[in-house]
Amino acid sequence: MSDVREDILARLLVVVATIPNIRSAYRNNLNIDETELPSAVVLDGDEETNEAPNRPSNSPVIAQMTPEILIIHQDPNVGSELDVFRREVIKLVLTDTELNNLVAKSSPRGNCAIRYLGCQTGHGWLRDLHGGMKAQFMFKYTLRPEQL
Repeated sequence: MSDVREDILARLLVVVATIPNIRSAYRNNLNIDETELPSAVVLDGDEETNEAPNRPSNSPVIAQMTPEILIIHQDPNVGSELDVFRREVIKLVLTDTELNNLVAKSSPRGNCAIRYLGCQTGHGWLRDLHGGMKAQFMFKYTLRPEQL
């Protein structure tokens, strides 16, 4: 059996690991040593459905998952470097053939998609300037209980 959510999250980790100049990539791990920076972290995010109340409980529904990708970096020019990482994340996620196929094949009617929702940044001082960026995406796919 296959879980579209898990397949998407596993592929998302592979994709972010290919971002140029990223030293490490993790899923749901924020315990990162400074020697591993810049690092990318995939956070699973929320999943919601919008099912009609009169449908059978085991019928397929459209699910929307909103995983987050964190980029954590330490550098005097962290702001401009986060902008470069942002561009790469958006480009790699939205154009990845396997991610798009996972979403598309979940719904033969073509009502599924990947969307970039935006990003937030933050900075802080330790020994050096640290910066972080959180990019949010929405994956809309068909959840089929009988295939779980």
